[in-house]
Amino acid sequence: MVRYMPDFKKKPFYFTRDRVLYISVPFTWNLRGVRERLLQRGFFWDHAIVGGPAVYLLPHYFSDLEFVTVGRDLPGILQMINPMATKTTVGCIRCCPFCVVPRIEGRLQELDDWPDLPILIDNNLLAASSKHFDRVVERLVRWGWCDFNQGLDARLLTDYHAERLARIRRPIIRLAMDNINEAGAWVAAVERLTRAGVRKKSIRSLALIAFDSDPDEAWLRCRLIESYGIKPSPQWYHSLDATRHNATTSDQVALGWNDYERRRIMQWFYKHKIARRP
Repeated sequence: MVRYMPDFKKKPFYFTRDRVLYISVPFTWNLRGVRERLLQRGFFWDHAIVGGPAVYLLPHYFSDLEFVTVGRDLPGILQMINPMATKTTVGCIRCCPFCVVPRIEGRLQELDDWPDLPILIDNNLLAASSKHFDRVVERLVRWGWCDFNQGLDARLLTDYHAERLARIRRPIIRLAMDNINEAGAWVAAVERLTRAGVRKKSIRSLALIAFDSDPDEAWLRCRLIESYGIKPSPQWYHSLDATRHNATTSDQVALGWNDYERRRIMQWFYKHKIARRP
């Protein structure tokens, strides 16, 4: 029986080759710790190459360290981080203000070929041409399972997509409802998928919270997702240059958020625990 690979680790990835230290940094709040480690130097490397989304957002963070350079697109690095992961497109057609993709990848581009693996980290696969989408699905059908790890855009999902996704025996399909205005498109996507034969237990949904709405709106969306028999996963909004993980900003406080409200919704939908007041 095929076992799904674990999710990507939410921390920097390090490896050494030919006395060069390579570091992929996923989040901006990881940068400080990486810098501290680099300043300690090491016996097994002479030079360091840093990359990853956080570095591409703040490329000058290490510019004062003469033994550190910024690198991009190291062949095979994705499979070193997760040996079952691949990418068939880069970029996205959207310009969502909360998303890093427009700044570091730009507009959508289809790749001519990609490692034939079942965990996809495309940012917006459904924005690709039907020809490209069909090529992707054909490979995933042969695997018998897949994980659309970065999610599928519910606003773009059609009956055409749903019918082809249903051919994959054991998919993990991740949708998102980033604000209540997307509820109609989200519901339509779920109905298309289930009508085509995708089981509800194969569908999961993210819910961005604390970006431009208050706690009541966030609970409303998560409860709506749950009412369709789908597990909601609230995602706390971090600014693109955030230096602290799960911090509450002044803008979020103005929306009615605080650390208790953050913990309350996160702990309930991830663990069904009631958060204690400070």
